[in-house]
Amino acid sequence: MATGADEELHGVLIVGGGICGLGTALALHIKGINRLLVLEKGESLRATGAGISIQANGWRALDQLKVGDELRKLAVPLTGMEKKSAIHGDKILEISYRSECRCLKRSDLVETLARSLPGGCIRFGCQVDAISWDTTVTGRWPIVSTSNGSTIRANVVIGCDGSNSVVAKFLGLRSLRLLPMWAARGLTTIPEGHGFSNRFQQLVAEGVSFRLTPIDDKTLHFNAVHFRPPNPKEYTCSHHRVRDPMLIRQLAMKAMPDDVAAVVRRCDTASLSLAQLCYQAPWHMLLQPFQAGTVTVAGDAMHAMGPFIGQGGSCSLEDAVVLARCLAPTVAADDRKLDHKCVEKAISLYVQQRRGRILRLSMQSFLNGQLIAASSWLKKVLIKAAMVVFFGGNSHGHTDYDCGSL
Repeated sequence: MATGADEELHGVLIVGGGICGLGTALALHIKGINRLLVLEKGESLRATGAGISIQANGWRALDQLKVGDELRKLAVPLTGMEKKSAIHGDKILEISYRSECRCLKRSDLVETLARSLPGGCIRFGCQVDAISWDTTVTGRWPIVSTSNGSTIRANVVIGCDGSNSVVAKFLGLRSLRLLPMWAARGLTTIPEGHGFSNRFQQLVAEGVSFRLTPIDDKTLHFNAVHFRPPNPKEYTCSHHRVRDPMLIRQLAMKAMPDDVAAVVRRCDTASLSLAQLCYQAPWHMLLQPFQAGTVTVAGDAMHAMGPFIGQGGSCSLEDAVVLARCLAPTVAADDRKLDHKCVEKAISLYVQQRRGRILRLSMQSFLNGQLIAASSWLKKVLIKAAMVVFFGGNSHGHTDYDCGSL
C-alpha cells in the first residue's frame, strides 16, 4: 500500500524479474504471501540466453511451483549426451541419462512463471539505485530507492538481479571473476523437423566447445563456447548483446561440420547473444555474507557459475523453493505483528541450507570448466584427480538432489 506520493510499503520486495525472481515470487505466492512486488529493470520479461537445460533437481522444484506438468509439454525428454570431434566426427564419449533432463526456451519458462502470479505484482522499467536502512521501534528494515524517484520500504528484500546484482554489492559479496571464454547462444526452428535425436550433441574443436540441444522436434538450442576472445571491434562482450547478429552467427558456426553449421545458419537472429562467462569463486562460498538483516540474495546474484554442468537455472529454482519454505512461517499479514528477529532467523536458515549445496555445485562447475579449457595432459590429469577427490567420480550426482517441498 502507498504511504506517500512517492513512497510505498511492501511485505517482500524481489529485485529482478528473471527465472529466479519469478520463481521466488511464485513460491511465496503459493505459501500465501501476496504482499510482494517484483521489480524488473527491463520493459518486458527477459529471456537472454535463448534456451536453458533443466535437470531432474530443477524439475522437482518446478513441480513444487505447480508448473512442471505444463512446461513438460513444451520440451522433449533428453536421453543422454554424445561428445564428438567436430573435425573428424569420432565419438569421444557417450552418456545415457538415468534421470529427467529437458531443454526449455527461456521465454517459455519465464512466461509460464509470470502467468501463474497474481496480476500487478511485476513492475517493469524499474531499476534499483540504492538500498539503505530504516531503524524503527520494531527493528531495522530495508529501504529501496529506484530510478523513477520512488522509495520502497519493505520487510524483506531479495536480490534476484543476476550476476551484476545491486543487492549483492549492498551485501558486500565478492566481485565476480571473468573466464577467458565467450558463449554464443541462439535458437533455430526448422518447420519440417530438425531430424536430430533427443540427445545433447557436443562437438569439440580447437578452441571451441559446441552443444546442440533439441527442445522439441522442430526447435534446437545451440551454445558455442570459445576459448579465445573475439575481435573487440566486432563484438561487445562482458554481458552485453552483440552489435551485429550476423557476426555472432558466423562465430557460432566456426569449425563446425556442415550439418551443424546449417542449423546455426537458419537461426532466429533475434535470439542470438554473446557474453563473456563469469563465475563466483567456489572458495568464496564458504564465507560470503549472503544476508544482512532481512536482505538476502538468490540465483546468479548468489552463486553465478559457468554453464559447464548445466545447473544455473535448476539451482536458482531450488533457491526459490527453499527461501519461500523458510520465510513463509514468519511473514505475518499484519506488519504490526511482524517479528524482525524471526524474519532474520528465517533468512539465516535459508542461507545455511543453501551454502553447502551451492559450494558443491560451484566447485564442480569450476573444475569442469578448467578441464574443458586445459591444454596440457598434466593439467587435465590433476583436474580429474581433484574431481574424484571431491565428488567420488560421480559427475552427475548433483541431479539427484531434492530441495524438498514447499
